Amino acid sequence: MSFLKKIFGKKQKVEASDHSNQKAKTGSQPLEPKDDELIKVYDKYGREMQITRQEWLDNVLTGNLKKHWDSPDELYQLLLSAFNDGFFAEVEDAARHLSEIDPTPERGVVVYAIVFLQTHRPAKAESLLSEHIERNGEDGTVLTNLAKAQSALGREHESLQTLWHALELDPNQDNAVGWYEVTFREKDGDAAGLAALERIAALPGSWRPQLWIARAKLQARQLDVAMKLYNECLNRATKPLPTDLLMQLSGDLGNNGHLLQITELVTPHFAPEIHGLQVGNNLIKANIDLGQLDQASSILRQLQLQQRPDWKEHLAYWENEIAKIRSETAESPASVQDMKITLLSLEGPLWLKDDHPLTELFPPKSPDAPRIAFTGCSAEVPNIGTEIVQQNSDNPGRFSRALPLFLSEQISLGSNTQGITQIPWSTLGAGSFVLSGVASDDKAIAEYARMTAQAIPNQQAPSFAVNSHIIAIGENWSLHIQIIRTIDASCINQFRYNFPECGFHKVAEQVLQDIRSVLTEEADYESMPNSAACPSKGRELDHYLLRLEQCLAVRCSSMNSQEKGFLSNPAEIIDGSIQFCLQNASHIPGRLLLRHTLDGMLKIDPDLVASASGKIFSLTKDHPLEVQVDRYLEGILKK
Repeated sequence: MSFLKKIFGKKQKVEASDHSNQKAKTGSQPLEPKDDELIKVYDKYGREMQITRQEWLDNVLTGNLKKHWDSPDELYQLLLSAFNDGFFAEVEDAARHLSEIDPTPERGVVVYAIVFLQTHRPAKAESLLSEHIERNGEDGTVLTNLAKAQSALGREHESLQTLWHALELDPNQDNAVGWYEVTFREKDGDAAGLAALERIAALPGSWRPQLWIARAKLQARQLDVAMKLYNECLNRATKPLPTDLLMQLSGDLGNNGHLLQITELVTPHFAPEIHGLQVGNNLIKANIDLGQLDQASSILRQLQLQQRPDWKEHLAYWENEIAKIRSETAESPASVQDMKITLLSLEGPLWLKDDHPLTELFPPKSPDAPRIAFTGCSAEVPNIGTEIVQQNSDNPGRFSRALPLFLSEQISLGSNTQGITQIPWSTLGAGSFVLSGVASDDKAIAEYARMTAQAIPNQQAPSFAVNSHIIAIGENWSLHIQIIRTIDASCINQFRYNFPECGFHKVAEQVLQDIRSVLTEEADYESMPNSAACPSKGRELDHYLLRLEQCLAVRCSSMNSQEKGFLSNPAEIIDGSIQFCLQNASHIPGRLLLRHTLDGMLKIDPDLVASASGKIFSLTKDHPLEVQVDRYLEGILKK
């Protein structure tokens, strides 16, 4: 389990007082966690794992506690994380040690007292906290936990007096404020609870009770009063503002329909590295509901730069929501005549640049090498209309572009031929891929192939074209391959294959074999296998096709990086490409594909690339390749 020792990064940090009044807030003790209960963890690459509590304790937590045994700040954070996972008795020795060495005595003693409170030893907690007060004087957090011990011992009146005194010393303790309010509300009703909050709000320096009072004013439709209270909170609270303050403020305003007030009050104070997803979620939603998509995207990007794997699912949801709304509100071309379509011609593998230093692995083609065009970008899908519409990429669209790229790559690298991929591209606005709902006829395929001679100087036109068309209707997809002789636009052979959606790997070998067989018979095709270019196996081949198409999207987007809206979820593209390389550590094309993706992304969002650089350098260190691919990859990060 040595691998697990590298893992530490699961949850948000919490204050020690968050555990000091769990009984008062919930009305009962928390359920005892079981040793075989699973804990979600992430490694340094952001890969999710689930291990049992016992494995976490034995293989991660215990070692980390020993490592930071004499570092009070780190030990404190480790103990809070342990509390979050339900470990109390298991970390008693560490908590006692912290209470002995902590330069902030009240912090150490409260953590130690929490262990006693959560392991049903309130008398020990009371004795510990009372002795601390005698030695060091009174502190609000210490008194709140003393009140908890007194309550657990059945001395409720004394506990309430201690709790009030704790609030006099610090009226902004979350659990103390909530405990005091609920005590009176449960006894005498909502009005009594509100009166309790107002008593705390009258104490010098208070702001947290005002936050709760503002909620009541919002529910009573007194927005002006609530806004005054919110501004009081923002002015009095310590900076940077606590996460729970901004989260509750934005949540309460949102629940009552006051979206503009959220953006006005919260945005100036939002720091993603501090307030994170908890506050960012509310800000993004408010901006989306207000139609302020650029502002929502800006907040989303700030959160993506934090490289938090536990936020990935939430951020992907917002990314898709923003893209969906942009697509739905975009102006579609009025007619076919408005569409300006060109053909992008790509020679050889997408990830192999002309200036690459890997000629020993991928030698350049001879000038007179036979040229084969690979076309496609057409798919029959359910409910497709006759009008031209703008929409987000879907699986049929992505596959229609990835397949000719893949076929061109494999035929080029495994023979004496030069493959050329042709991708139709609309130049309107930010630009976009074009997906046809019907297959091109033989004459059009041949004509498109001959057009590459015009796009690439001093090159002869391809003698053959391989066209792919997808029928994505029903549970299984069909792929129709046509091989066209370009000089007379005649179809010399065609094939049809059936496979499940995202399951091209089931027929990939047969597709390549059939194409090679026809080209060997009809063209000057000579097989020259290249082990460095072997395709991925099984489902990882479908994964590779996705990353191949995304790399194409990045390269096309970088042609006009000032335009917004074309590239979808760049954070996932980078992370997904890294994950592919981790899952296929010896796959050279995958590593070069990552390099090519990063190269294009640097022109679009260099900060996003920089935020992922730690993962990328770890990849090259942990999974080095024998060839100089990693140096080629790392070079892009040093630009």
